[in-house]
Amino acid sequence: MNVREPAPGVLHFEEDYRVYCTLVRGQDAAILWDTGQGRLDLKDWMDARVTTPYRVMNSHGHADHIGGNRRFDRVYAPRPDWPLLEAYSNLTDRRPPAYDILPLEAGQVYDLGGLTARVVDLTGHTAGSLGLLLEERRLLLAGDGLNPTLLLLGQEAAPLSFLRRTLEEVRALPFDEYLSSHSPRPIPKAMVDVHLAHLDCLRLEAPSHPGPYGPRVCRSQYKAAGLRSVLWIDRRLDDRENAL
Repeated sequence: MNVREPAPGVLHFEEDYRVYCTLVRGQDAAILWDTGQGRLDLKDWMDARVTTPYRVMNSHGHADHIGGNRRFDRVYAPRPDWPLLEAYSNLTDRRPPAYDILPLEAGQVYDLGGLTARVVDLTGHTAGSLGLLLEERRLLLAGDGLNPTLLLLGQEAAPLSFLRRTLEEVRALPFDEYLSSHSPRPIPKAMVDVHLAHLDCLRLEAPSHPGPYGPRVCRSQYKAAGLRSVLWIDRRLDDRENAL
């Protein structure tokens, strides 16, 4: 397993190929942020590394971030994405989730003992996407909400205007770097500014190889400050005045 420690008490590890989860450990409590594809028994992994009480949290409801939920008795997840958790369970074993799902909401604060974790809104990739701001580490756990390649696809994604609002609010948060669920290393906060600049000069075009996303998906890319922002979006989610 590829495990990195980008900050004291923070383990960012590859649960499956290019799918990362994060363990945050304070003196009194811990948080497991996302559970990956479910290939590993993360409960055994956690029990071997954590001696304090801990909470399991989902950044959003996509299958590659909730697959290990079934290993635990209780999971905190954003309420707008609860239907995704149920749909994923129906696809895999056609039974409702065997674990209790509790609400995870922006504004919730967790004192882990010497480390404060604050839940923040990252609406865009899904309507319920959330992040976890580790205040003393100036580090944000962003799930898929701030990936260098932003995906606004499917019924669960929010319109483009919501993404702009999210990026503007995130830019005001006190952090220096963030962790993505598909990147091994921290990403500089400057990536948020690049995404915002990209939204001001979008050139949405049909991709030459749309793959599984289908013909209604458009793609745009933008480079600045040595960073590249890529956006894939359903046409129906482009709610600008001059919508496609």
